[in-house]
Amino acid sequence: MEYLDIYAKQALDAIIGFSPKLMLALGVLVVGFWLADKTSKFTTQLLKKTNAQSRELQSFLGSIISIGLKILVIISVAGIIGIETTSFVGVIAAMGFAVGLALQGNLSNFAAGVMILIMRPFKVGDEIVTTEIRGFVQEIQIFHTILKQLDNTIMIIPNSFILNNPIQNSSVMDNRRVNTKFNIPYTEDFLKVKKLIIKAGYSVPEVNNEAKPFFYIQEFNDYSMRLSVSFVIHEKTYWKALIKIREAIVLTLQENNIKIVYPEGAVMGTFGSDELN
Repeated sequence: MEYLDIYAKQALDAIIGFSPKLMLALGVLVVGFWLADKTSKFTTQLLKKTNAQSRELQSFLGSIISIGLKILVIISVAGIIGIETTSFVGVIAAMGFAVGLALQGNLSNFAAGVMILIMRPFKVGDEIVTTEIRGFVQEIQIFHTILKQLDNTIMIIPNSFILNNPIQNSSVMDNRRVNTKFNIPYTEDFLKVKKLIIKAGYSVPEVNNEAKPFFYIQEFNDYSMRLSVSFVIHEKTYWKALIKIREAIVLTLQENNIKIVYPEGAVMGTFGSDELN
């Protein structure tokens, strides 16, 4: 019984002696986590006010700051309690190294995602093309980018793949042009065809009538001349304008019985309604 009293007294003395450290550690933990959250929110709000980066990067930077500060708080609390922080940091580093090896591919996508958000070669809503993959950017995430394709399907592309390949951003310029090509025989009146085609293009609502079209002879073939015409269109109407412009050109050629050359090159015909029926 006497030994129990001695052990109880020693345990009580240890608790009393350790209590200040424990209370301090808890206080540092609570205040540190609170400050980490406040700092993260303040940073995010500051980036939003200054419009320094995209919304995705603003949220991402806020999360990284919060996690980093909380890790520092935990290490500080461990030191206050008496845990050897050197070994503690070593364990964290070893765990990070092991996780890094396991997630090597994802880490490259992560790094590429950060670079995309910082450099901003494209943004949500842009139409991009990379290695024959075309689509509209729906979302830029840390590991991958989501594209909505023309057939209303979703394509999920790893960010490292996008960053390591050429990117064509079709939405970055204000004045985008729609180009179409066709062949006519040398017997047709070039100036007449030019006037008819330009008039047909201007009849499309999506075409900017204040901008001059670019009409030229692209090539002289054995049996025909290849014409090319491009119209400036209003913003983000490319595919609708492309369809309507080509339709307007075909109808104009039909109405005026303009001869054309078939893709085979030597066979000639007309767009007249009698021959189509």
